[in-house]
Amino acid sequence: MKKRLICNNTLQESMEVSPHLTFSSNTKKIILKERRAAKAFILLLFGLCIGCVAVPEGYEGIPPGEWRGVLKLENAEFDASSDRSKAVSNYTELPFNFHVTNTTDSLYVTFRNGKENIKVSSIDIGLDRSTAKDTIVITFDEYDTYLKGIIEENIMEGQWVVNYKEGYSIPFIAYHGQDHRFINHNPTDILNFAGRWDVTFDYDKPNDAYKAIGVFQQKGNQLEGTFLTETGDYRFLEGDVLGEKMKLSVFDGSHAFYFESKNINDTLFGVFRSGKHYSSNWQAVKKDDIELTSPFELTTAANHSVDWDKLLFKDLTGKSTPIINTASKNTKLINIMGSWCPNCKDEVKYLQSLLKEKAYQDIEMYSVCYERYKEEEKNLAAISRYKQALDIQWPLRYGGRASKQKSSEDFPFLSNILSYPTLLVLDSNNKIRSIHTGFNGPATPDFENFDTKFRAILNDLTNE
Repeated sequence: MKKRLICNNTLQESMEVSPHLTFSSNTKKIILKERRAAKAFILLLFGLCIGCVAVPEGYEGIPPGEWRGVLKLENAEFDASSDRSKAVSNYTELPFNFHVTNTTDSLYVTFRNGKENIKVSSIDIGLDRSTAKDTIVITFDEYDTYLKGIIEENIMEGQWVVNYKEGYSIPFIAYHGQDHRFINHNPTDILNFAGRWDVTFDYDKPNDAYKAIGVFQQKGNQLEGTFLTETGDYRFLEGDVLGEKMKLSVFDGSHAFYFESKNINDTLFGVFRSGKHYSSNWQAVKKDDIELTSPFELTTAANHSVDWDKLLFKDLTGKSTPIINTASKNTKLINIMGSWCPNCKDEVKYLQSLLKEKAYQDIEMYSVCYERYKEEEKNLAAISRYKQALDIQWPLRYGGRASKQKSSEDFPFLSNILSYPTLLVLDSNNKIRSIHTGFNGPATPDFENFDTKFRAILNDLTNE
C-alpha cells in the first residue's frame, strides 16, 4: 500500500456539538477533493517539515487502524492512600480503544473492551459548517448516543453526547496509532489482582452501601474482569496494573465506567466513576467463596395467576394492547427492560440465540420497554430503532419513562422491580413460574451457571 506524509497537528479549536451534520454526499466529495488538493500543495511546500509521520494512502475522512480515545471526566482524580476523592487535576481520563476500518468498500468502527468487540457502522463524515472543520459522527443506534469530533489528520476531538439526557455531553480526544489502555509500557514490579473479591461500594455511606463481587484476570500488567452485583454486571472491563495500583475502564456507547484502586495491607481502596457526575468510593478484600443472593430469589410473585388481558401496554404504533397472547398454550417469556440498558441488551442477545434452538422455538417472547425521554413519541422512536438495530422479532411494548417505581406499579402482582432487566417465565396456563432479576452476562464467570439453570427451568415447562 502506498503511503503519504502528513504533519502532526494539535487540535486547539473548541467544538459546538449539534446532533447531525448538514451536508450532502456531493458536498462530501467536493470537500474531500478540495482538501486533497490543498494538502498536496502544502506538502509540496513543506515536505521536509519536522514531526511528519507516515499513514496509509487510499482512505478518505479518517485514518484506518488503531485509535486510543480518552473521555475527560470533570473534577477528581482519586487519592487511594487517603481513602477519599480529592481534586488534584482538572479531569480524570477514562481511556477506550477502537479500530477504524476504512476502505473503498466499507467504513466502520470497532470498539474494544476486553473480550467484547462492538461494531458500529452508522458513521457520517463531512464538513460541519459551524466550525468549518472536517467532522465525524459515530452513532450508537441502539443506545441513542453518539461521538462527534473534528478530524485533523491523526487526531479526533469532540464530545460524547447522550440524546435522552438534556445538555449531557463529555469531551473526548482520540489519537491514531495508539493501542494501549492506560500505560504504554510493561512494568515488572506489580501486584497480582487476579481472583474473586468481596466488594462494598459506598462503604463510607452506610445508608447507601451495596455489595458486589469483583472478578479479575491478570496477565503480566494487563487486567480484565468485571463487578457483579445483584442486579447486573459492570460490563467488560479492561485496564492495567502499575505497582500497587490498578485501573479499569469501559466505554460501550451507553456506559462510561472508570475504576481505580490501590492495595493497602491486602485491602483494596478505590473509586468508581460513572459518566459525567457519579462517583462512589469502594473497598474490597480477597474472598474466593463470596456469593450474592440468587437472582431467581430477589423478586417474587404475590399472585401467580394474573388477568393478563387487563394488563395493557402500547405497541410501537401507540395502540394499547394486551402484553401477551393469552389464548396461546406455549411457554412465554416477558422481559422488563430499557433500550438504553447494556445488561438488557446482553439478555436480549442471549434470548435471541436461545430461542433459535430447536428445543425452544415454540417459546413466545415479549418485551416491555421503559425509556428515558420525556416525550412519548421519542421513546417509541427509540424502541423502534432498537428493534431494528438488533433485529428483534418479538413484540416490544412501551411501559413509560424509566422508573423502577413506575414499573413496580405496572406489575402490582410482583414484590418489586429492582432492576432492568427483569425476566418473567410463564407456563402454558400463563401462570408465573420463575422470575429472574438483572442479568450477569457473558462478561462474568456466573453466566454459565445461569444458562444451565435457566435451560433446566424451560425444559421442565416444555416437558409438562
